[in-house]
Amino acid sequence: MIKKYTMKNGETRYLFQTYLGVDPLTGKERRTTRRGFKTIKEAKQAERNLLLNVEENGLSSSQSEKTFKEVADLWFENYKTTVKASTAFNTKQKLDYMIAEYFEGMNIDKITVIFCQSLFIKLSQKYSMYANYASIINRILKYAVMLDIIKSNPIDKIIKPKSKEVEKKDNCYTKEELNAFLNLAKKESALFYTLLHTIAYTGLRRGEALALKWSDINFEEKILSVSRTTAYVDGKQVLQTPKTKASKRIIPIDDYTISVLKSWKLEQKKQYFKNGVSFLQGENLIFTNSCCTMFVPNEFSKKLRKFIKKYNLKPITPHGLRHTHASLLFESGIQPKEISDRLGHNNIQTTLDLYTHINDNQRYNVVEKFVNFMS
Repeated sequence: MIKKYTMKNGETRYLFQTYLGVDPLTGKERRTTRRGFKTIKEAKQAERNLLLNVEENGLSSSQSEKTFKEVADLWFENYKTTVKASTAFNTKQKLDYMIAEYFEGMNIDKITVIFCQSLFIKLSQKYSMYANYASIINRILKYAVMLDIIKSNPIDKIIKPKSKEVEKKDNCYTKEELNAFLNLAKKESALFYTLLHTIAYTGLRRGEALALKWSDINFEEKILSVSRTTAYVDGKQVLQTPKTKASKRIIPIDDYTISVLKSWKLEQKKQYFKNGVSFLQGENLIFTNSCCTMFVPNEFSKKLRKFIKKYNLKPITPHGLRHTHASLLFESGIQPKEISDRLGHNNIQTTLDLYTHINDNQRYNVVEKFVNFMS
């Protein structure tokens, strides 16, 4: 289609709009507009030449017409089929943020080594785990290379900055601190105390604990089965398979924890009856709030912070209780392999790197063991 238009200086020019075909990259129809022709004849000739080139050489995925966002969206459509819904959701949030903050309207072929170097420095100064953001960008650019949209990945040539150093907080309790903490929790509510006790005595992740059903507890054999976790996807709290293959496990539990869970089960039944809700033995979640609905992770963490502030306790997170469980297992002399299996880690090194908390008692034990050996 040829159109006439008038420029600001009053001169007449012509443009053409034409359909080129389906983009081999995105699968979407592609149209183009070319302008600036002095005559209708020039415009028609340019349109014929363009269409002839497309017919002979095919519709190329011209890098000059591909923005970072277009390639990123295509990459994500493939990526989300390879991971859990929660992982895809979290990745999409990071990706959308980076596009809006750093890549808005930017053509992918304009992403240079200097740009990437500067961007990675900014990310490293802003996030302690900036590598998570950097990895997403790197994957998208590698994908663009694979599709022949760009010739090389500029990230391959940058010097990756060190991550921002973050002072590690003492997110762990000693045996004495844990006992005092749990005794105070008994004053709050049966639900709150049972949840805190269960995590502290089993080392479950927060999401694993909140996803437990009564069918996961075998009171006779004194074991707890971990087969799911909670996840936040598209604004909703859902249940999904655990973090890793090793996370799906069976954990022996002690007699006192059994009694705590049994006591809470009776209390929960009363709440269900009071609210006119049917209590389905095996299918009911263990940790539900007073409205008989899921006790979600953020709600739990918020309540824990208020509890700590109320009693002026040393700050700790739900994951800190898992950390505490692991550290006390080490202190009691349990072997790393057994601890790794109980925590659901893929290998012993993860356990040693992340959860070995050397407290004062352990430091003195080292000296005592050495002196005893020497004497």
